[in-house]
Amino acid sequence: MKSEGRYLESAKEINVYGKYDVIVIGGGCAGFSSAIAAARNGAKTLIVERFPFFGGTATASLMANIVGFRNQVEPDYLQTTKGIGEELMLNLFKEGGAVNSRNAYPSAIRSNTKGDLSYNYAFDTEVFKFVVLKMVKDAGVDILFHTYFSDVIMEDNTVTGIICETKSGRQAIYGGIIIDASGDGDVAFKAGVPFWQTRGDEAPRLNDCLMYKITGFPAETKASGCLYKNTMVVWGPSPGATNAADADELSAEEVKVRLAVYQDLEAKKKAHPGELDGAWVLDTGSLIGVRQTRFFEGEYKITNEDVLEGREFDDSIAMAANPIIHYYGYRRFLEHEGYQIPYRCIVPRKVENLYVIGRCMSTDQQAYESWRAMAHVLAIGEAAGVAAALCIKTKCRVRNLDIKALQARLIEQNCEIGQGKHKK
Repeated sequence: MKSEGRYLESAKEINVYGKYDVIVIGGGCAGFSSAIAAARNGAKTLIVERFPFFGGTATASLMANIVGFRNQVEPDYLQTTKGIGEELMLNLFKEGGAVNSRNAYPSAIRSNTKGDLSYNYAFDTEVFKFVVLKMVKDAGVDILFHTYFSDVIMEDNTVTGIICETKSGRQAIYGGIIIDASGDGDVAFKAGVPFWQTRGDEAPRLNDCLMYKITGFPAETKASGCLYKNTMVVWGPSPGATNAADADELSAEEVKVRLAVYQDLEAKKKAHPGELDGAWVLDTGSLIGVRQTRFFEGEYKITNEDVLEGREFDDSIAMAANPIIHYYGYRRFLEHEGYQIPYRCIVPRKVENLYVIGRCMSTDQQAYESWRAMAHVLAIGEAAGVAAALCIKTKCRVRNLDIKALQARLIEQNCEIGQGKHKK
């Protein structure tokens, strides 16, 4: 980060936008699912989002392929994401906005009905935006679009609110429980939660990538991409290993990949003769697909062994089943139907009244490459929203929540937290 000295900002009063039971920062899959869940469970909820739509990586970054509703290969009898994630898919089907992905393994293609979803789907990002916005509004969530999180309001080690930058200027918002679904863990970072981060090429990591949408290609193309009707989203240029939580590096990587889009398409055409004839760029992601930056330390860190061994936890709040996609140099599939996500992973160390969800949750690298799938993130987000509402209702701190009560509520709301493993 460039610096030319320090500037002392004058103290001044700012407006208080409001007071909420639950404030969610970030409207990606983790964020919007947590906001919906919190509001449906009786909490007065606000969601803060920098774009004028929800979806995060799914929409802003054009990652139009949602994966992880069950194990990608056998054994795959258990649908590991249900609840709001399943509801989202059924709504997309209803609106004609999703199709079975060509990337699915034959054994993972199901009837696409409630309780029998396939492993993954390609979807129309505009339909996705519409469906999610309607779900959020129908749940009664208050929405602040075009708004950036700026800072935390704290009393000792407790987060009591946030400062954000809106089109109306800087505002303060107070909240009983804050859910950080910002992707980079911006709230947790400002609150002083310990974190770790892989920088450069010092270790195996997932690099960022600009997705872009093409059309005009032959109808029977076999080129790789997320095919939906006559358009296809493809994986585009990567800037290499950078730190997307740094303003200068993020700007530089956006410039690099956007200047390389047309060259990238031409390279794809040469590599796949006849498959992309006539193709042209229809759209690029509003944001490069950022895969990983900071990971914040929780009361538990989910590990490689948890994933590979299919471990169960007494405080399970969700399940995951996606393969570890990069660390081992190949797509390492799981040899079981899924593993459980413990509640402690979303409870950060040292700070109170805060949940940390989404891609910055407490994890090691290998585990992250599995549970990062959108379906899993939807399930984890829903659990955080339900948990936040229960904390408000019972007037308890996040680390003191009655886990059995949370689990009972999740199961009641059709979430899969591991109970289905015993119903073959």
